[in-house]
Amino acid sequence: MALTRYKFTATGTKPNGEPAEGGGQVDAENVREAEAMVIGLLAGQGWTSTGIDIDLYLTPDCTQ
Repeated sequence: MALTRYKFTATGTKPNGEPAEGGGQVDAENVREAEAMVIGLLAGQGWTSTGIDIDLYLTPDCTQ
C-alpha cells in the first residue's frame, strides 16, 4: 500500500502539568496509523499519553 504524508498539529500536557504544543509530518498508510505514529512521537518527547488532541491534514499530492 502507498504511503501518504500527513501534517499534524498537536496540543497536550507535559508530565509536570505544563501545556505542550507541537507539529510536524508523518508518512503512513492510513489515518489510524498516522495517529498512532504521532502519539508515539510525542510520548517519546515526554508528553503524557492521555489528553493529546491531534489534528491531521492530508498533504496534497503526497502519495508515495
